Amino acid sequence: MKQTKNKHIAELIKSAKQRFENFSDAETQEVFLTIKEAKTRGLLRKQPPDRCLNQYVNAANCLLNLYSTDEFAAILTQDIDHLYAYIALVATNSITTTA
Repeated sequence: MKQTKNKHIAELIKSAKQRFENFSDAETQEVFLTIKEAKTRGLLRKQPPDRCLNQYVNAANCLLNLYSTDEFAAILTQDIDHLYAYIALVATNSITTTA
């Protein structure tokens, strides 16, 4: 299972680099650490954007709110913040994937 998840994450990163010129491995790692800390602190939940939260935590919460809806796939292509957040959510087991 871990190998499948890691493969899925690698595929997501490869796809993101093709789609967004400014996609960064360093930013991916930073967002992962931010989402991991937010999960530990209980800040990841289905809620509207909060001005007091980091942009990536807000993006992650938006994804959690839309998970299993028709809008979910569309929002992943909306901007790079949501893609970074999605990769971090998968990596922290906050969202399950069928990959």
